[in-house]
Amino acid sequence: MSLTTEMLQSLVGIESEVTKGTDEVCRPMIRHYCEVMEDANPLYHDDAYAKQSRYGEIIAPPTQVQVYTMNPLWPKVEREKNSMENLVDLLKSHGYSSIVATAQEQEYFEPMKIGDEISYTLSVKEISPLKQTARGPGYFSTFLYTFINQRNEVVCKQSFTILSYQAQVQE
Repeated sequence: MSLTTEMLQSLVGIESEVTKGTDEVCRPMIRHYCEVMEDANPLYHDDAYAKQSRYGEIIAPPTQVQVYTMNPLWPKVEREKNSMENLVDLLKSHGYSSIVATAQEQEYFEPMKIGDEISYTLSVKEISPLKQTARGPGYFSTFLYTFINQRNEVVCKQSFTILSYQAQVQE
């Protein structure tokens, strides 16, 4: 069966179940992240400074949001595939097996505080028509992550776009 626009569009707008993050927001992970990023913002490590801020306590860097929801490498987490994985599998089964990330945007809302439990939902936001690119023919797919804390407050909305393409052999 050939890949149709209807097959692709049937995956758009379906929001996943809430996926709970593995780890709570915590000082060690904030410290490790700040060390790697060389981020010296006192909101992330200085209790006295953070207490006097509008947050009243230490917060995590907002760009760290996805860290708290990543599956562990071991043991493997068993779960149903989400809409992004289903779309990637569908495209792969039709020969669009090479992938490159092309864009990511984040919008921040509530800060992440020590002890927060971050979860997310994911949906396919849009899929382009077939495009001819320098890498080969392919589809641009944009996914929308909505990250929430245990109080069901939105922490971050993230769009993530990939190109799934049929790699062309260079002669």
